[in-house]
Amino acid sequence: MTKIQKIWFWISLAMFIVPEVLWSPVSNLVYDLLQNSNNVQIFRPNFLTDSDNTNLLLYFLAFQLVGIVSSLIMALRSKLNINIWLKSLIIFILLVISIINGLVFYIAFSLRHGISY
Repeated sequence: MTKIQKIWFWISLAMFIVPEVLWSPVSNLVYDLLQNSNNVQIFRPNFLTDSDNTNLLLYFLAFQLVGIVSSLIMALRSKLNINIWLKSLIIFILLVISIINGLVFYIAFSLRHGISY
């Protein structure tokens, strides 16, 4: 990888990591989905868990999805001089995170108007 490719790889990875560390939108939604009760406890309360901020939540989820998918693409296209197992592990982890983030974005987008009873 050239220096410019490494810089863009870390920028795109930071597009996922920084919002996740600050507000944990993906972790909150995955934690809420994994609870099997009517009284769901929020993993990390913040302004994104408020129902009035659905558009802002969707913006951050899309921002994270773009960042993690671009990191995955850069990792796939790069010619790293590392062990093939390590590169496969990095690509697998990025793929799993991008699938989870994509599913969370889809669920949040499809339920943005609420569930009508």
